[in-house]
Formats: sequence, structure tokens, C-alpha cells
Amino acid sequence: MLPPVAMVEAFHLTFLRAFTSSVPAEYFSVKGGCNLRFFFGSDRYSEDLDLDVGELPVHQIRDKVMSILESGGLNATASTYGIARVRPPNISKAKQTETVQRFKVHLETTSGEDLPTKIEFSRRGMDQPIRAEPVRPEVLEAYRMPSLILPHYTADAAARQKIRALIGRPVPQARDVFDLYVLSAQPELRELDLRSEFSREGLGAALTNIYSVEYEQFRDTVVSFLSPENQERYESKVRWDQIRLVAISLIEQGLRDGG
Repeated sequence: MLPPVAMVEAFHLTFLRAFTSSVPAEYFSVKGGCNLRFFFGSDRYSEDLDLDVGELPVHQIRDKVMSILESGGLNATASTYGIARVRPPNISKAKQTETVQRFKVHLETTSGEDLPTKIEFSRRGMDQPIRAEPVRPEVLEAYRMPSLILPHYTADAAARQKIRALIGRPVPQARDVFDLYVLSAQPELRELDLRSEFSREGLGAALTNIYSVEYEQFRDTVVSFLSPENQERYESKVRWDQIRLVAISLIEQGLRDGG
């Protein structure tokens, strides 16, 4: 049987396959942890599925998502991954605004576990660039899924999103630091120019916030979302210090390259 984090990922991929079959790719983009995992080789499983959405009205997204979540086809596919039932949200209580649409889903496993996850759509504007590409084969092969092409943010756009999060979150998150570490390996970030968007003060705040994230948060919120074999690779304070230094170097490089 799949570990719980993989069951959630299998559900996210199953949902996206159904969603992209009825919504044109130019209207949405995968972002956040799923973007990093599906397209950039991240070892971190994502607890939730986050998407940016363009010119689609609230009622249209609501109806499409609920139709997918309540469909027998989704439940039948999910059952092959150890999910006995996909329990949709009470839509009358779900957050459905012009800015954010949030669908809290519970996956009831065949072993009796209740795995919570969220599907969230944001209308705060679509970043660029966005690219439609196949999900990495090694991700899909774990679930014996066929090829799946999805629109997602490029490494440059994803890095900027993570830096915005480091500047703007009330509490800095270890996952944002880890994701910058993952993105740093992408060739297109070798000439990253951050000064075109961020002030020197903003980037300084991002650097300070990276230093402030302690190993214990990384262990509890990132390492616990890795596969068992990868947990051993990352579960040490020395490794966390190395990850923070790589993320800091990426931002400092973007600061220099921007003048």
C-alpha cells in the first residue's frame, strides 16, 4: 500500500487529469509544492494542491470541481491507490470568493485513515512565464499513470513566488526555503534578476527570514513530507544549514545580477 503522502499525491494527479480535460490550459496554472514536485524533481510531497486561475467565473470553477469530486469515476480511480472514498466539502460552507476558492477534501483510506487535503484556486493574477509540459515520468510511474500534460509556472516564476512568500508571510516557512533550494538547480536561474521586482530591503527581509527558520520546523513540515528513503538524506541540522545557504546564495546572486 502507498504511504499517506503518496495517496494524497495520487488523488491530486487524478483530480488534475479530470480538471484539465474540461478546462483549457490557458486558464489555469499549477503552482506551489505540486509544481516543484511534478516538474522540477522535488522530493517533497505537497499536502495541498494550489492553482492560479484566470478568466473563469466563481460558479463555473465551483460546479466543475464539485462535479469531479462527486463523480463515480474519480472514486473508482482513487480506490486503486488505497482510497476507499473521496469525501467532498460542504460547498455551502466552503470559501468561494472572487479571490480564493477553497475545497477541503477528506480521503478515507481502506485502512481507516482520514487524510485531509485542500484544492485551492487563487485569482490574484497569473504570473509569467507559464509552460504546458508533461509531468515527470518518474512521478507518474509510481502510480502507473499515463502521461499527463499540465500548465505550470517556470522555475523563474516559481522562484519569485517563493521569495514573495518569504517576504510576506507572517511566519516564514521552511518549505519555501526548501523549494528555493530545489529550484536553484535549474539552468534558467543562473541569470536570475530579482531587482526588477524586489527592493533591496525586501530581499534583505527574505534573507533574514531564511536565517530565522530553525531545523525543528524543517523536520516537522518538510522532512515528514518526504518518502522514507529521502527522510534519511535530509534529517540532520547540517543538511538544513546547507539547504539554507543554497537558498541564500540564489537570492544574493539575483541581487547582484540586478545591480
